[in-house]
Amino acid sequence: MKRTKNFTIEEDEQLVKSWLNVSLDPVKGVDQARTTYWKRIHAHFHAHKDFSSDRTQGSLVNRWSGIQHDVNLFAGYLSKIENRNQSGMTIDDKQADALKMFIKEDKHHRQFPYMHCWKLLKGTAKWADRQKQMQTHKTSSKKQKVVANSSPASAPPLLTTATTDDNQHSNNTLQRPPGQKKEKQKLRQHSSIEALDYLLAKRKEADAEKELKKEERCKKAFALQEERIRLEKEKLELQSKQFEFNKKLEEERVMNVDTRHMSIDLQ
Repeated sequence: MKRTKNFTIEEDEQLVKSWLNVSLDPVKGVDQARTTYWKRIHAHFHAHKDFSSDRTQGSLVNRWSGIQHDVNLFAGYLSKIENRNQSGMTIDDKQADALKMFIKEDKHHRQFPYMHCWKLLKGTAKWADRQKQMQTHKTSSKKQKVVANSSPASAPPLLTTATTDDNQHSNNTLQRPPGQKKEKQKLRQHSSIEALDYLLAKRKEADAEKELKKEERCKKAFALQEERIRLEKEKLELQSKQFEFNKKLEEERVMNVDTRHMSIDLQ
């Protein structure tokens, strides 16, 4: 079987953009919605790409799975570093530490391969919602694992009873609304995201202003160079005219010389 070539950065970025632009229809069934959802993402990908690519729907699904997993890990590491509130650390410093943490925690010590995808996903509402879903699923899985591994003696009566009503009550208990502590944590995370967005916006403004000043300096330098060239050209033209003028004067002087009093030898 022929091995498909690796995804390019352009393909990754278009996949992320397509995922962000295509909404999931909640009215349809889960299985049907997933199939239709990725069919629409696949169509959007090929309709908006400006490069050559023949990726199938399955190929895009598999690639997105890898992007989502690694970007979520990196975002988690970055969040941990931001929560340390270390003074003197810039955004670049925090991102650099998150990249190091990704390599350290990865069992194969891989480098984070999707920084270009994270830059597109961060700060978007859809990605924030997706992160919450993954975190909820992860927390729910951990709770279910703890319940499954608990001994009958230590488990509360509600979990050891095998009736349908009790199981439903247990699930409802596990999925109860978050408490005040979790709400405060969400507010802090939201504030951190807003602060990060503010700092990023300020940095973009500073970079844009710096680039504008650099462009203005280049324009001034170019204008001065053009002025020097123009003055040099005018100088050469004046020298040429002066030379022609002197030459003409010399020719006229020679032509006007009175040869009547000159000796025969001079004539």
